[in-house]
Amino acid sequence: MGRGLSALVLCATACAGGPSRLTQEGDGGSGVVAVADAGSDGGAPDSGLDAGEPPDSGVDAGTDAGPLGGGDWRQYRYDARGCSENPGTFAASEVPNLVQLWKPAELGQYVYTQAVVGDGLVVYTTAFSGKVVAFDERDGAFRWKRDDLTSLISTSCGGSKQTGYWSAAAIEGNVVYLASPDGNAYALRATDGSTIWAARIADPSAAGHGEFVQSSPAVSTAFGRLYLGVASSAHCDEVAGRIVAVDLATGAVQSQPLVDPGQQGATIWSSIAVAEDENRLYATTGNRIGPASAEPNAQAFLALDPHTLRVLDRWQNPTPLENSDFGSSPALVDAGGLKLVAATSKDGNLYVLRRNALSAGPLWTYPIATTDPTDPTVGGDPSAGFGSISTPAAAHGLLYAAGGRTPSGQLGQVVAFKPDTGGVVWQRDLPGYVLAPIAAAGEILAVEASAPDGSSSQLLILDAASGSILRSIPAPIATFAGPSIAHGAIFWTDAFGHAAAWGATVYRR
Repeated sequence: MGRGLSALVLCATACAGGPSRLTQEGDGGSGVVAVADAGSDGGAPDSGLDAGEPPDSGVDAGTDAGPLGGGDWRQYRYDARGCSENPGTFAASEVPNLVQLWKPAELGQYVYTQAVVGDGLVVYTTAFSGKVVAFDERDGAFRWKRDDLTSLISTSCGGSKQTGYWSAAAIEGNVVYLASPDGNAYALRATDGSTIWAARIADPSAAGHGEFVQSSPAVSTAFGRLYLGVASSAHCDEVAGRIVAVDLATGAVQSQPLVDPGQQGATIWSSIAVAEDENRLYATTGNRIGPASAEPNAQAFLALDPHTLRVLDRWQNPTPLENSDFGSSPALVDAGGLKLVAATSKDGNLYVLRRNALSAGPLWTYPIATTDPTDPTVGGDPSAGFGSISTPAAAHGLLYAAGGRTPSGQLGQVVAFKPDTGGVVWQRDLPGYVLAPIAAAGEILAVEASAPDGSSSQLLILDAASGSILRSIPAPIATFAGPSIAHGAIFWTDAFGHAAAWGATVYRR
């Protein structure tokens, strides 16, 4: 868990995409800090939004490979690779035609997690009440619910509290996988929610320092395992970070610590990215406890072996700021002949590294958000609009990143980059801060933005080529859950648990 977070928050094969109109926009200036040989021109960001209509690239709507409206969205950030792109056709011209496909499902306060869609189901998890609820994807009809898989989490300093789920479910092979606050991973039958197996992965008791799994299951059928990180539930009682793997067939658990015996910190409260073709996992980690040199796996990017869970390579953020951990999950993107990994930090920066050379440090960085000027020695609190824990999305050979208050004084922003150089393709100021991952499908991006006081939020649909806002859907409270896109529908839930599907009917199967 990251310190100073005042509210609970939470691809194509190579996550690069093929040729499309999106790759043919001008890059403007880069606005990046080149730490390695980034090939950046070092100029100021150019939004590209004030010159009228974006130039015609010569590629028609609907040229993206994949089904109309995209296929299933089975895991947090779409799949185990975690690029947050559903390959398919979703034309920007269809956005004005979006209609509410079914009335909001009332999940109750609060929801912090992304909906997952597969096998005709939409599955939600809820905070505090600790429910897992499945609805029919097409009409929102109730299918089944489990509210008996949760428990209190206890620490020696904070007592007991009912957290509920801070992690999304996953649907693979007619099985729903969960990471429950009761310390177990579960496999449930997608047909009725009944239990197939339970696997002990964390100790939520005071004796276990209140271990809490906020990481959403990254399910790899190629490796026959799901991967999760273990984090803390209270800053006053930090746990020793570790990564776990659970066998999909048997529920057998393997665990690997990320700190030495007796140490605390280096937890993983983000989600794992699985690069099956590289035989590697990628993770981003939480706070160091004490000197950074004593915990090289803390506030870091890690590459790990998917079979042994051994750390193969790492880069630790050298910032002197306290609480500058990664709540952003790693996003994998291939561009310009480079295999890259990106994540935002609570220090306000977006970092992009070479996957085959993490220890060489960032290829480039970009100041995506500011930290709190009244508290200059710590990383930003993203739920107050400072820093970023928003996971980047990779689509069309571009990298899309978002965060809180900007260096220019805006409340939030989304920026599209050329991943290999850091060149800015476009930049869009937003009416609020962004916590959750961006979702991409066809020619659109879906992003949530919350008002600084938490009194409202918006689901914004953007043109992925220009950053133009095509549609805004309001909500009466802040949003912590990211949108997901499947079969021509955008699934979105505000913090009050009002869940709805907005769809382009031309794509609905």
